[in-house]
Amino acid sequence: MMPLQGGLSVERMCELAPASRAGFYRWLQMPVSVEEEMEVRSLIQQIAIEHRRRYGYRRIAAELRRRGMAVNHKRVVRIMREDNLLAVQPRQFVVTTKSDHKLEVYLNLPPRRLKLTGVDQPWMADFNPHSIERNSFTLTRSKRM
Repeated sequence: MMPLQGGLSVERMCELAPASRAGFYRWLQMPVSVEEEMEVRSLIQQIAIEHRRRYGYRRIAAELRRRGMAVNHKRVVRIMREDNLLAVQPRQFVVTTKSDHKLEVYLNLPPRRLKLTGVDQPWMADFNPHSIERNSFTLTRSKRM
């Protein structure tokens, strides 16, 4: 149902206003005026910049509805793609290393006196300091140098 339809069917509306159903649907398919398109585009850009490009298409569509402009979310997505207004979500820095332990820290370097006798020989392993504290010495990652 359309918002201004008021519970009437399309057929009944066309009877009340002498118009054909085909004419009504053709009227619905009319292209949007350039002025309205530019107004919507301008509002979308303004909202995106106001919120430092943190708003995605859903939030922008909701903001447009709050401001009294009925715009389909697919249209908002299309305009945002055309104007390259994709939302940028900042990644929060997550600390993954516990560096306040009292264990000795060794450099992750091979010994200088290491003599290589073939291809693909120097390998090192990283131990998790948490497992060292528990005396379990679990190999968590190995890599080729």
